[in-house]
Amino acid sequence: MAGVYYIVFSGQIQYRLINVNVLEAIKQNDIVGIICLVVLGIFSVISWAIIVFKFLQLAYVNRQSTIFLDRCMTQGLTIEQAYKLTSEYPESPLSQILRELYLEAEVENWYRDYGDMPLQDRLTLAKVGLERVIEQTISHELKRLERSLIFLATTASVAPFIGLFGTVWGILGCFQSVAYQGNVALSALAPGISTALMTTVAGLVAAIPAAVSYNFYTNKIQALASQMDSFSMEITNIIQKQIIKQEKYEVSK
Repeated sequence: MAGVYYIVFSGQIQYRLINVNVLEAIKQNDIVGIICLVVLGIFSVISWAIIVFKFLQLAYVNRQSTIFLDRCMTQGLTIEQAYKLTSEYPESPLSQILRELYLEAEVENWYRDYGDMPLQDRLTLAKVGLERVIEQTISHELKRLERSLIFLATTASVAPFIGLFGTVWGILGCFQSVAYQGNVALSALAPGISTALMTTVAGLVAAIPAAVSYNFYTNKIQALASQMDSFSMEITNIIQKQIIKQEKYEVSK
């Protein structure tokens, strides 16, 4: 691996390469440094697996939700017709919300079973029941979408400290070598310096992608949560309107 630095000479910028042999730097680590690197490597591999999985999962969820909404709106489907589509989009939180609300409305059957109850009381009862279902369904969907994100947050917060531990350990070894041996060659300090620098780099390499991905996916999930709230309100209003229509129909008979 090569790093780049530049110097200004006679008004011109000249670029030069700093050759960094990562494998050699790892070999110069002591046992504590190796353990830190192994632990950070495990954190990094698992984090990247979660990052890729979440990217694919959220992309699929968004695609299914978009298609489900488009079909419902462009085809002008009723709730009953839209309910039949929900089985085709199991990964869409919106389809699951509609499915649970429809089942709640059918089980409670506010259209007919509460015919002797005043209309306002029926609407209030329906609203309370639907809000309970909405809260449970959204909570379940958010838990599903947020699963494994805690590991990214843990990696982002813990990895730098593991790297810092290796840094302190390596610097401590350097100071002890100087204290015990007096004037020592730079080569004798190389293992301690290598441990200090490599664990710091490894900690940042593990933490930075995890932190960025965690914030990115959290914002994506929050956007989905807002979409679920808006969609739930629309379905609730439609069900309440159906109750009113049924009431008017019963009165007109």
